[in-house]
Amino acid sequence: MDFHQTVLEDAVLAALKARIGEAVKTLRTYQGNWREDLRREGWRLPAVLVSLRESRAQRVGLSSYDLFLELCILVIVPSFRGEAAGWREKGGIYDLLADIRQALWHQDLGLNMLPLDLVKEEPLLSSRQYVVFAVYFRTSLVQDF
Repeated sequence: MDFHQTVLEDAVLAALKARIGEAVKTLRTYQGNWREDLRREGWRLPAVLVSLRESRAQRVGLSSYDLFLELCILVIVPSFRGEAAGWREKGGIYDLLADIRQALWHQDLGLNMLPLDLVKEEPLLSSRQYVVFAVYFRTSLVQDF
């Protein structure tokens, strides 16, 4: 397989759009510092941002490599209505996390790669304005030259 990062990002976006497209107002790829961009970016919330965080290779043959990839899905919801709404109500962070797991966990997205493994979910921010979670998935594929 001739791998290109945009193929994986586009497949992830398509799977998320099919599952949560109606529930979020911003769904796109993102490479940047979310803490700095949170106020100035003007994302329509709730927002789901997809980033390819890491790729590394390990030689397994003369011209063959295992390519290991890690994705980060950043989920940002408003919490103006209080903590319970931001976390537990319909459209809150827990609801979106469950849908993201359903859309991506153990899926190969029609690509020639191992199914996505859920690595970690972690809260990054909980304030009066926002709840931010990061969800990390990992996969690998063979890259031949």
